[in-house]
Amino acid sequence: MSWTDAELVQLTLDGDPEAFGKLVDRHRRTIFATMVQRGFQQAEADDMAQEVFIKAYRGLAGLQDRDHFARWLYGIAGHVAADAARSRKRRAEHIGLEDSEEIAAPRIEPDIFQAESADVIRAMGELPEDQRMVLTLRYLEGLSPKEIAERLGEPRGTVRSRLHHALSYLQHAFRNKAKV
Repeated sequence: MSWTDAELVQLTLDGDPEAFGKLVDRHRRTIFATMVQRGFQQAEADDMAQEVFIKAYRGLAGLQDRDHFARWLYGIAGHVAADAARSRKRRAEHIGLEDSEEIAAPRIEPDIFQAESADVIRAMGELPEDQRMVLTLRYLEGLSPKEIAERLGEPRGTVRSRLHHALSYLQHAFRNKAKV
């Protein structure tokens, strides 16, 4: 039986020890991909994804609209990534790296993104968060625009528009790169 996020949240709150694990399994790849797309190395992304799920578990009772669990979870992921980026910047400034060259894009193992190149990951990192999220859900998770809209609590037209703009940007970016 396939449970909805809202049902799994309720089961978790009712004390089912396996329900939250199913939520983690369902959303882990997207959270991990979000962290990698923001420029974090794989080990950092793993740690940050774990932190996201710990925060989500601890705050689950405060989730007001259980139908929007995914949107809430991705919001937590955004905050964790922003906190980590600020912490990274403070560490760099503390050790005098503020004038150093930009950190290179992370090396991605082929099996993680089905042989996606570092150029694609870098280009996706330049997209606004909302566009990056719908691309991740569409092409990494394989969700339809309707499923993405349901998961994010957004209108289907908004999801389609974000997909269109994101794909147009990537197409333009790679067309220009091929000319160089």
